[in-house]
Order: sequence, then structure tokens, then C-alpha cells
Amino acid sequence: MWMFDLITGLPIHPLISHAVVVVVPLAAIGALILTFVAKWRSTYLPLVYIAVLLSPITAFIATQSGEALSERVGLPKSHSTLGERLALVVLAFAIIFSIWFAIEKSDRVRTKSPKLLQQVVKVFVPLLAITSLVLTVLVGHSGAEATWKYRITQAEVSALEGPAPSASAPAGTINLSTAEVKRHNTKTDCWSIVNGKVYNLTSYVQNHPGGAAVISNICGKDGTNSFTNQHNTQSKPNSVLSGFLLGSLGASITKEAGQQVIAPPASSNNGESGEESGEESEKD
Repeated sequence: MWMFDLITGLPIHPLISHAVVVVVPLAAIGALILTFVAKWRSTYLPLVYIAVLLSPITAFIATQSGEALSERVGLPKSHSTLGERLALVVLAFAIIFSIWFAIEKSDRVRTKSPKLLQQVVKVFVPLLAITSLVLTVLVGHSGAEATWKYRITQAEVSALEGPAPSASAPAGTINLSTAEVKRHNTKTDCWSIVNGKVYNLTSYVQNHPGGAAVISNICGKDGTNSFTNQHNTQSKPNSVLSGFLLGSLGASITKEAGQQVIAPPASSNNGESGEESGEESEKD
């Protein structure tokens, strides 16, 4: 169980991410200014130092809470990788800045510190500040893209297409509408939408290699973001998913087809999970 998972029922990750995108840039910009404007150091150096110390703390919590959130809904690997790099860089930034702070504030430390060390610190403070700033932008962009890109695209398409004409399904059939999918929202009756298609994942809830919660979280919902964030275009997960297809969103199927529980593909029940074997085959 993750330490930084939920707070009052909400994921911590998006909350702490706001702190990261504020604290890290403030620390980086402040360090860059003080590096080149010596007369401001006596006044503003302690304030910037506080922001610098907060940077690795918030980045660490963001990384841990991001791992917890990925267990629930999935996160793109690029976002996770950039987040881990940012946490390491701001930690190094805090260490180097602390040395510089001690040198600037203590005559004793400045006197005893080798000249080479002082020169190295003066070089690395702005370098790490710039790197932290750039990584913060990249992490924020990748996270925002994963969260909003698909939703905005879908909203634009829906606006262009206009409302679909309402039509009752013929007798003996089920219309695969969003409203119909919402009715199947439990572990024992789980339908979900992925990329405009409807899937009956009931039998896969307990067989998913990542745990039942991963699938149950998208029951009765559009699970496109969760699926693409976790698997994107990996062939094996997409192949496994296709085995649960009911039809395209808006299509009609027979009631018998809708009531039938689709058995999970044999490959997903092996000792090696379908997703894992798919990833390995792609690496090979």
C-alpha cells in the first residue's frame, strides 16, 4: 500500500503536482538571479534557500503519489520517467545550493573551502537550476497531455458531429450507447469504452495481471485514458482487449451477445501476463 495515495478520497498526485510546478520554478529562477546579482544575496538568499529545500520534498511526494495513481488508473511511462529524473535533479540542486548557501553566509566556511570547490559550486548552481526548470516544464506538459489531449480531441469531434439522433433499439437488441455502458459498472458486470468501442470486461476483472482494481476502476466508464496511458500501442494488450469486444459505440447487438460473459483469452491466464509478454516481445 502506497503512503502517498489518497487524501479525503482524492488522489494526492494532482494536488502535490501543483506545489512542484510552483516551488521548483521559484527556486530555480531565484537561484539564477542570485547567481548573477550579488547585491541581492544578503536579503533574498534565505528565502530562495527555503524554496530550494522544499523542491526535493515536493518532487519526492509527487513521484510516490504518481506511482500510487498509476496503480489505479495508469500513467504514461514518459511522464513517470521524467518525474523520477526531476526528483533526482532537484535533490542534487538542493545539495549543491546548500553548499553555496553555507559558503555565502559563513566566513569560516568560505575560508576553509577550497577555491576549486567554490568555483565548481558556482558553475553547478545555475546549471542545475536551468535543468530543474526545463524538466519541470516537460513533466507538466507530459502530465497535462495524458490527462487532457484525448478529452479535448473527443470534445471537438463531438461538437463537429453534433448530437446523435435518438433511436430506440429494435426488439431483441441492445444499443451500445454511453448510457447502456454506465449500467454495467460493477465487478460482476463490467463494460467499458476504449477508443470508441465497447468491451465486456467482466471475466477479466479478476484475471488482469495488474490486479482487479485496474479494471474495476473503468467499469461503466470510458477507459481510453487508462488503457492508452498504461499500454499505448503495445500489441499484446491490444490483442487481449480485442477478445472482449462487443461492438463500436452506437452500434446494436443482440441481447444474447450482451448477456454473454466473454471468457478471457488463454494467453492472459498463463503464468506470464499478456501485457508483460507483449512488452518483452516488443523489446526483442
